[in-house]
Amino acid sequence: MIKQIENPLLEIHDLTVSYDQSPVLWNIDFSLPEGKLIGILGPNGAGKSTLIKAIMGLVEPTGGYVKIFNKDLDQVRNRISYVPQRESVDWNFPASVLDVVMMGTYGRLGLFKRPGKKEKDLAFNCLEKVGMTAFAKRQISELSGGQQQRVFIARALAQEADLYLMDEPFAGVDMATETAIFQLLQEMTKEGKTVIVVHHDIHSAMTYFEWIIMLNLHLVASGPKSDVVNEDLLRKTYGGKLNLLSKVTEIIRQQEFNPLKN
Repeated sequence: MIKQIENPLLEIHDLTVSYDQSPVLWNIDFSLPEGKLIGILGPNGAGKSTLIKAIMGLVEPTGGYVKIFNKDLDQVRNRISYVPQRESVDWNFPASVLDVVMMGTYGRLGLFKRPGKKEKDLAFNCLEKVGMTAFAKRQISELSGGQQQRVFIARALAQEADLYLMDEPFAGVDMATETAIFQLLQEMTKEGKTVIVVHHDIHSAMTYFEWIIMLNLHLVASGPKSDVVNEDLLRKTYGGKLNLLSKVTEIIRQQEFNPLKN
């Protein structure tokens, strides 16, 4: 099931990405609406992170194209914010939490202008949103994995983008933090922002995401949660993972009675 959108925020057409001549993503074709909290789901090795990197221009596709706001990436890069996987970042660089968040303001300052009070106030505001104000002077390397992840989300917020791409932002965070950040992302979409999240937990995905992309090397489904969350599509996405599939019926049953369902 693939729902196409008129005047999409993001359009991907026949996207193929290969590593060492082996396809990691195969003929991906979908479009996404503006102002939604969107989850990318799929098993390990399904190409979820590769899809985000292809959208950001961090990997070169072997076929197809990506359009954002109906333009090429280079024309709209300043409207996009990216939160990479925590494991891909060198956390030993000497910078305070506040310094890291203020880096999110650099793109709008221009080449030679230094951040001032306005940028510092914005950075503190973003730290407050993720519950990290008390750690502003702490070295980023001294934080736990979940705390580092929250700081990187604050840095993304400081960019004041229109489209946010987040690759496993909840890895290593506790349940209370995950819930708080999901609520923050929901508030952002109410303000017209679009947030696309690579996520691994189906249960919380069913609660929070409005739109779901199901991926397993090829596109299985893309559409409103109520349209794509069904046993058939989950089985096509996750294959023979018996541990997971034994819970599929229960997940769908819970969704039918979920007061948060969109």
